[in-house]
Amino acid sequence: MKMTPLKANLNLITTSEGNEYLFSYKTLVAGYISEDRDEKCNGYWFVSESYSATTTRHIKYYLENLYTSEKTTKVTQSDAEMAQVALM
Repeated sequence: MKMTPLKANLNLITTSEGNEYLFSYKTLVAGYISEDRDEKCNGYWFVSESYSATTTRHIKYYLENLYTSEKTTKVTQSDAEMAQVALM
């Protein structure tokens, strides 16, 4: 695994498989799963719950124009928490 700081309080973890996990402060909020790519899904996901303005900007910074794409998956906070536990 490789951790890359993107901005203050914004870090991206990349696995050897090419999957990405975006942390805003210490919370997993978005990512990319290469195995989830198909004609209906681009592999990117983000947590759909409301966050602070800063964390929402972090998510949009990472996803850029994919934030509003129908192919980007919205997940629940509990799904993200399970992924975070599995990652550690």
